Amino acid sequence: MLAILQPADGNLPLFLHVLGAVVVFGATGTVAIAGFAAQRRPEHRPLLASTVARTLLFGVLPAWILMRVGAEWIRSKEFTDGADEPGWLGVGYIVSDGSGVLLIVTGILAWISTRRGRVLLAVPILATICVIGFAAAWVAMSGKP
Repeated sequence: MLAILQPADGNLPLFLHVLGAVVVFGATGTVAIAGFAAQRRPEHRPLLASTVARTLLFGVLPAWILMRVGAEWIRSKEFTDGADEPGWLGVGYIVSDGSGVLLIVTGILAWISTRRGRVLLAVPILATICVIGFAAAWVAMSGKP
């Protein structure tokens, strides 16, 4: 029923936002899982360190940008100047801006990890924090009236 309320010209930006959000969620979860796996499997640390760094560079970063561009595009169509913005939109801003900072730090640490040939423990921990934040935003945005 809620899909009927969506204006037709908002379908593409909403699709891009949701696509970016789903991919960034999955890719960040992959970074966390591969990072924790590297802690338990010393023989695979160099390979997993490279996997983590490449996943961040080629999966998480483009998906995060797509999510943000789609979000801003749909916000500009639905909430014009002077319109009251709902609370879930604020949650989205907090999570996306906070995760952006955490993902930059995670990317720097992942690059350092590849140079050392092992994944620093901070990388999967920060990725897990981002995944939890993404899940909170997901709940806030999908449960809106």
